[in-house]
Amino acid sequence: MQAVKNIEYLQSEWPTSKANQAIQYPWVIKPIRLGFQTLGRLFPKAAGKLTYQLFTTPIQKAKHKISDPVVEKARVFEFLYAKRMLKGYSWGRGEKTVLLVHGWESRGTALRKFVNPLVEAGYKVVAFDGPAHGNSEGKRTNLPEFAQAIRAAIHHIGPVEALICHSFGGAAASYALSQLEIESQVRKLVLIGVPNEMKHVLGQATSMMKVPAAAKRYFQRIIEYKMLMPLAKASLSQWGNSINTEDILIIHDEEDSVVPVSEALAIFEAVGKAELLLTKGYGHYQVTKNPDVVKRAVSFINEIGR
Repeated sequence: MQAVKNIEYLQSEWPTSKANQAIQYPWVIKPIRLGFQTLGRLFPKAAGKLTYQLFTTPIQKAKHKISDPVVEKARVFEFLYAKRMLKGYSWGRGEKTVLLVHGWESRGTALRKFVNPLVEAGYKVVAFDGPAHGNSEGKRTNLPEFAQAIRAAIHHIGPVEALICHSFGGAAASYALSQLEIESQVRKLVLIGVPNEMKHVLGQATSMMKVPAAAKRYFQRIIEYKMLMPLAKASLSQWGNSINTEDILIIHDEEDSVVPVSEALAIFEAVGKAELLLTKGYGHYQVTKNPDVVKRAVSFINEIGR
């Protein structure tokens, strides 16, 4: 326990029912569950491979139903990663750059609420659609690939002052900054609604798809092979003090129904250079859109040491 570290609290005025809606699984999950409960028990190795394919395939690509001025003002660019063309977006002309990293089944412009405040603070803001997400190429991706794409984005745009990441994007950024060689240090890292233990993420996925135990074991072996580490070591609380950054701000909602707040608390207690802001009533997704959260993140990036 690191009792000397302070925890901030931010109370939402938004109705919880709006901010923290229940998870709605797509219709395709039902036949997948049926298949695993029947053929999955007879052919566990094949079922393990199929689980990996499903786990690394976004079911849907986020699209903008309605555009807005921030999206319209974006300067669109492309960069190459692993023979796939990824789509990028930039705003502002500041000398220092903040990179926005979206979550699973999302897209770079999903974090656009941070754009104007950061540009007004003098930063250039860049976002990109990860592999197999948004308008970028690819059908499947995984955490190490997403992390490599973050490194490729930094290589393309130049030194980055800070990263603001949501959910899966925060796990990928943490992996990139601790396990991969980045050309320059990132001074600040903001993690919003980010999972800690990869085994919990895998457990949620296999439970949701009702994958049989034998198939789970094959699935886990594939994940460990891809991540180049045992699943027991695949956690931000273990990587945290190796992340190449000066300070980390963890933001998490206490009523997050996608990633439990216990994940954020575990990261905070394990990482010596972390601050924690707990919110209530925003849920997993609305937390990135709340102006008070945006203001706190921008203030954190502007701080010159503690």
